[in-house]
Amino acid sequence: MMFHFRSKPMTLKTKLLCLALLPVSLACWSADESAINPRVVSALEQMGDHLRSLPKFQVDAQFSLDVVNESGQKIKTLGTSQLTADGRSRLKVRLDSDRQTREFFYDGKKFTQYSPRLKFYTTVNAPDNVQDMLHAVEAHYALQVPMEDLFQFGTDSPLIKALTAATYVGPSTVNGKVCDHLAFRRPGVDWQVWLTRAEKPLPCKLVVTRTDKPAQPEYAAVYRWNLNPKVTPAGFTFQAHAGDAEIPFKKIAE
Repeated sequence: MMFHFRSKPMTLKTKLLCLALLPVSLACWSADESAINPRVVSALEQMGDHLRSLPKFQVDAQFSLDVVNESGQKIKTLGTSQLTADGRSRLKVRLDSDRQTREFFYDGKKFTQYSPRLKFYTTVNAPDNVQDMLHAVEAHYALQVPMEDLFQFGTDSPLIKALTAATYVGPSTVNGKVCDHLAFRRPGVDWQVWLTRAEKPLPCKLVVTRTDKPAQPEYAAVYRWNLNPKVTPAGFTFQAHAGDAEIPFKKIAE
């Protein structure tokens, strides 16, 4: 994907320089002067629609997460996560961090959260598609599945409808690839996303900052994508191991 923003008046020499550099650099183009740049919003929507259209994919992330302690100090934790999706009804996620290890399984019928270290798991019935499942477990159990942000973008996303600012920052190199750096704002949250330069873009990096909290904690992740992973339906159904114990998954209203 290439961005072509409305440019400020340029000399002939500058125009020729820009033509010589394209598509290597977008530095010669200035962002739309409005708070919400429609080209930037469109780029985000296209990325989200592309992700939703993929028949299957696997994405690995290296992330950092700020945890705010009782004194208000931010403590940064590091970790990795891997998400595998097969169509719209199967999802598997593993999270390994300084604080915990968790695995999540969804086979289109049931959702399971598993703690390998503590050897406990919880299983509940779930809606028949990933989007509704993610919404249900967060609404009923206050649980956010790692990297669920990737499913929240698209042309009909409430997240996009709530935007108060959308700007193009410029080109940036992530994992050795030139990506386009976009910045967004909505009430209580600033977030930034870096997109690959392609007809069907993928996110290279994501940074989310909570501006509604005094400490303004931040989450940052860098992604590596595999669009043709080897998957089997059985891999998305949780199988308990010897010594594992099932515990209730209580709803937040109870």
